[in-house]
Amino acid sequence: MVRQSGSRLSQPKTLASIVANTYTYAVSRGVSSSRIHALTGLLRTSLLDPDARLPEEIVPMMWTLLREAHPAQVLTLHMAEGTPLSYFGLLAQCLQYADTLDAALETFIRYGPMLSDRLCLNWRESDSEAILRLYHPTDEIDGGCSSEVTLAMLKQLIQSIIGVDDFLVRVELVRSPHQGSQTDHDFWGTSVCFQQPGNALVFHRAALDWPVLQPDSHLFKYIQNNLELQLKACEPISHVSPLSELQAAIARNAESGDYTAEALARAMNMSLRALQRLAKAQGFTIRQLIDNAREERARQLLVDSTLGVEVISSELGYSDDRAFRRAFKRWAGQTPAEFRRQPDKCEKI
Repeated sequence: MVRQSGSRLSQPKTLASIVANTYTYAVSRGVSSSRIHALTGLLRTSLLDPDARLPEEIVPMMWTLLREAHPAQVLTLHMAEGTPLSYFGLLAQCLQYADTLDAALETFIRYGPMLSDRLCLNWRESDSEAILRLYHPTDEIDGGCSSEVTLAMLKQLIQSIIGVDDFLVRVELVRSPHQGSQTDHDFWGTSVCFQQPGNALVFHRAALDWPVLQPDSHLFKYIQNNLELQLKACEPISHVSPLSELQAAIARNAESGDYTAEALARAMNMSLRALQRLAKAQGFTIRQLIDNAREERARQLLVDSTLGVEVISSELGYSDDRAFRRAFKRWAGQTPAEFRRQPDKCEKI
């Protein structure tokens, strides 16, 4: 089972409460308002404006200053421990009235992008566990600090609405552990895997059916309606998923015959490592996505019997036709020649 939030691409912004809490924490840890202003170009009044949706890079900029000031400390968890659940705005109120943890998480995934426009939330379930992966393009600026705070706050919100704390199998974090620190274990209360491709909470599958302490279907629906209104009131939204963005970028590169991961990273304006994390959050590897595009294009080109396999191989970015033949056999279970001899398949392309 897969759930996935959309991403919003028009002038991406972040919720005011997230900006304000990050600003307040940065100042409390000795980062001066003047330094924040110099880096972000915004005054204190703007950063604390409860009605503002500010540019998405503001929060990771402040985290850059925090990391510079305290390089050896686990600031993300320290901030989460002292931050009110109003960090999530109206979304926190909605979740407490869901009937089960599963309904609460489904709501979080649905409205999560309101926290920050390009926030990507990916959900996968197996028989024994369920994984919520969180990714934002600005993770490259702050090393995933903003995303980790959001997961840490979510963990605390879940504890507050279900009244138990053993719902996690493990936590996966992008960053490295801090030597000799027990902070991670003490905070998460479960095993923590570091230097992972992305930040994630891994739930016990059975925990999804656990009831919320104060379910109220009427209030839940009422607040959901308000969230829908807020969602629609935001700046123009393009409901294009990160997976669709990746596929579109691959298609654009394919027009020039470039199917390399490096070219895709450039097209997405991110590092190769960030690209790999984004693809993994969607349940794929970069190679799988590129191969899927190659297979689709190969099937289209093979319909034209005037095109030789050598030409098609070159069009798809292969160094020789043997590599293409092997790849196509792996995809389709038959050679290009065998595929061409089956007109019924070609007609469906």
